[in-house]
Amino acid sequence: MSASSLRPLVRAVGIATAGCSLFAAASCGSSPSEAAAPATTAPTTTAAPTTTTEPAPVPSWPLTGLPIGDATEAAAKPAVVAKIDNSPEARPHAGINQADIVYEVQVEGITRFAAVFHSQAGDPVGPVRSARSTDIDLVGNLHRPLLIWSGGNPGVTAQVRQAQTDGVLVDVSHTNGAAHYWRQSGRVAPHNLFTNVSAIRDNFAPADATSPGPILPYRNDKDPAPVGDTVPGVQIDFGLGVVVQYVWDAEATCWARFQTDARHPRDASEFVDEAGVQVCPKNIVVQFAQYGPSQADVRSPQAYTVGDGAALVLTDGKLVTGTWARPAREAALALTSVDGSAVKLTPGSTWIAVPKAGSGVGPLTPEVAAELASDK
Repeated sequence: MSASSLRPLVRAVGIATAGCSLFAAASCGSSPSEAAAPATTAPTTTAAPTTTTEPAPVPSWPLTGLPIGDATEAAAKPAVVAKIDNSPEARPHAGINQADIVYEVQVEGITRFAAVFHSQAGDPVGPVRSARSTDIDLVGNLHRPLLIWSGGNPGVTAQVRQAQTDGVLVDVSHTNGAAHYWRQSGRVAPHNLFTNVSAIRDNFAPADATSPGPILPYRNDKDPAPVGDTVPGVQIDFGLGVVVQYVWDAEATCWARFQTDARHPRDASEFVDEAGVQVCPKNIVVQFAQYGPSQADVRSPQAYTVGDGAALVLTDGKLVTGTWARPAREAALALTSVDGSAVKLTPGSTWIAVPKAGSGVGPLTPEVAAELASDK
């Protein structure tokens, strides 16, 4: 579907403002008596009390909530975070469908990804691009992840190096690990730099590396289904012509991603990886955040992801309106519905969109969702 044909559809989407509800409303007993019974009464017996033993919880990957066959496998396995380009020239991406969590944040006129790999590896992964001031807090709850990135102004480079000194992350930039990066033929620089997550982990993980802990809340078999509005999809307007849509795929039980860049018209808005596989995460979290000028470069926006704000959660075909809270860099992300209950996600991959507070976000109409899905 062309970008020009999408524009009237975009206007048909009921765009709402963050912070407003998108829909209506927007955890030893006493012994039996020993008195002698009459001779004619048969002796009575008391059934022994029954006891139940709770089954041991099934070990799961901390960043997806999915079962893990060997719990020791992840114990000393650090997370790896790759900064991935999202300009039109960088698509299709490699390895992005293997990420446990993908953050999407605003940069200069486009968005950029921070893909978090733990249960799987992106081999290869890319195109790799520069770090940003936003990244330091963004990855600060992953127990010293290895950060894959390339390029950056002197201010950001100094911030990443200081974060390594402070024990926040391990700096595995192209400068530090050039032997494990390469330029892929058939792509135009700077959108052609790739690496392997496995090789980065094998060669740069510290001897005392540990697994990240859970940073998102996932449902288990005993948790109730999410309570929210059934929607065919949602649209996120990051501004400056970057519009992202997610459409619920009931058969695959995931949210198919589409994107149209107004400044870079394309014939199709489908979003697939280098292998031709549709990007379709189990969960979408929209974390509305405050933005300001980067501490390292006033020309670059910086998202503030420690604090709190409005949130939307798409999981299991439902959209839940609520809030997010993360009181410290090391803290997990808490999600709360407008009714005060905790929001839990479907085990699996999660994409976290971080648009500016007040950005236009709203549910897709069935007609727009159907037309987008026909592009798949």
